[in-house]
Amino acid sequence: MRTVFRSVSLSMLILYFAIFSQSCSRLKDGTHSVIIISTNDVHGKYFDSLYVGGEANPSSYANVSTFINNIRSIGVSPVLVDVGDNLQGDVAAYYFDYIDTADVHVLPRIMNYIGYDAVVVGNHDIETGHNVYDKVRSELGMPYLAANAIRTDGSGNPYFDDYTIVRRNGIKIAIIGFTNPRIPDWISPVLYSGMEFDSIPPLAQHLVDSVINKEHPQIVVVAVHSGTGDGSPDDFENVGLRCAKMLHGVDVVLCSHDHIAYSTIVAGIDSNKVLLLNAGKHARFVGLGNIELVVKKGKVVSKRISGHTVPMDTVAVDTSYVRTFRSDYEKVKQFTDKDIGMLDNGIDCSDALYGPSSYVHLLQSVVMEQTEAQISICAPLTLTATFEKGPITVQDLFTLYPYENQLYVLKMKGSQVKGMLEMSYDLWARGEGFKFNYDSAEGIVYEVSKSAPDGKKVRIKSMEDGVSFSEDSTYLVALTSYRASGGDFIRKGAGIGQSELNSLIVSRYPEIRDMLYEYIIRHHEIDPKPGNNWKFVK
Repeated sequence: MRTVFRSVSLSMLILYFAIFSQSCSRLKDGTHSVIIISTNDVHGKYFDSLYVGGEANPSSYANVSTFINNIRSIGVSPVLVDVGDNLQGDVAAYYFDYIDTADVHVLPRIMNYIGYDAVVVGNHDIETGHNVYDKVRSELGMPYLAANAIRTDGSGNPYFDDYTIVRRNGIKIAIIGFTNPRIPDWISPVLYSGMEFDSIPPLAQHLVDSVINKEHPQIVVVAVHSGTGDGSPDDFENVGLRCAKMLHGVDVVLCSHDHIAYSTIVAGIDSNKVLLLNAGKHARFVGLGNIELVVKKGKVVSKRISGHTVPMDTVAVDTSYVRTFRSDYEKVKQFTDKDIGMLDNGIDCSDALYGPSSYVHLLQSVVMEQTEAQISICAPLTLTATFEKGPITVQDLFTLYPYENQLYVLKMKGSQVKGMLEMSYDLWARGEGFKFNYDSAEGIVYEVSKSAPDGKKVRIKSMEDGVSFSEDSTYLVALTSYRASGGDFIRKGAGIGQSELNSLIVSRYPEIRDMLYEYIIRHHEIDPKPGNNWKFVK
């Protein structure tokens, strides 16, 4: 045997092994089927039970686990992709992000337990900061994808993984992942230091072409943490439909971010059919795609693609999953049930739609007491919650303030403050847009006429201390990190350019929820009442 190998050149050995590898990977003739399952925007819905009152959580990864196990039980091995935003939203995510950090984070353990093939990085995952998502990345047993999060060290390499290849029954599937490029518009640069974010469609086509040429997959999946959108080339945040219509060589586009469950077949640019799937939010649905490939003489000659969203509220929880993560649930429940103060009056958050409310005034009071700001601008982040008179728990904090926003104080002209408020009340008066954009202010006294023309609804009379207000003067204004980083009104309403924002920031404070916690601990008894510094007038 040694004599034979001595007589064979190295190049011949390489050629032999290449031919042998190709013959082993050759697809068998006939019809092959691949199932692709997606989840997205689960936002910390890790467990089957809620933390207060012992109520069942209507949907979580526990339901998803059962659904996937049922598919595997009939001999099918689906491709599993999560399209991001899992590290923020629920108290469980907060607990394992920032409180219980010594052991492996619960999310990687869940992903590994269920058997995901890839996870995409969402914008709210980046919002948790390097300490969290870098740790999670190291603990995941599958690639963490964000091809457009590019390192700023000059290498041009992605900070996370850009794609992965998985195989099912001899079929090669490429999964290429992208995060939302508008991350710099929403959060502080320190949270994504070392990265910049490219627009998705141009980079996606380049990467799809590169992966096809290098890997020769039979199926290409593009997973974007981006909304479905309407296909507009001017919408960089929501590009799911645009990718499905415009990318060559793609079979499935998985999108997310906008929390809208969606499934359709799109006519692609190659006259092929592209499946567009969005699983909505909170594990209420999964996206399910089925791709049938017809193979003749070892080559794919046709594909048939179908898909739909599947509700999880009728799927039983996986009892084995529940047992596995029960101790994690109990830790979160104990943390959540802790009493931290007392409400002397109840709060109905829906009041914030109709004028000054005790809910928004409570948030404003936290800001005005703990910062140097002269003016505070904020909006309601929930409109469905009510709080009875009595104890306040940690869980209540996550209902009152569900996002991990920090607080910034900026230098702003009076005219810029007015511009932001005009834009808010223009939308408010028409009942348009997201309700978390219905900003109001404290620190100033003003009136709002809903019937006045757009841009002329707000009349600022003075500062709350009686000092006159001037549009030419400069004020210290408290805003969420979402606003202060460029989100919505700060640029359009106030007319402040993205490049100007950092130079206007005077100070950065911790997460607003943490400031709310400190406020309640310090005062203990809270008597929430509506603010009286502004009103709607005819």
